[in-house]
Amino acid sequence: MSGGDAAIATESAVADDFAGDVVRGLSQPVKRIPSKYLYDARGSELFEAICEQPEYYPTRTELAILDDHRHAIAAAVGSRPLVLEYGSGSGIKTRLLLD
Repeated sequence: MSGGDAAIATESAVADDFAGDVVRGLSQPVKRIPSKYLYDARGSELFEAICEQPEYYPTRTELAILDDHRHAIAAAVGSRPLVLEYGSGSGIKTRLLLD
């Protein structure tokens, strides 16, 4: 397979994954499309800008809760927790928790 053929095969696999993910997501009782298809680099930048707006309070509220309770959270999970972060954006909340 030449380099061009490999690129076409890879693009085809990505298209098949996308189509499968969309069909599966929209076939569920609660419709969804994986966010990985909605946030490219520019989309992530836009979301971060939205999070900084005065009207968008969830991020500030979450940060305040984590900041207020980080020591209790750390004590509850112990010294070797497994942390999973889905769609962390800038990762600031994860960093606060890990620190």
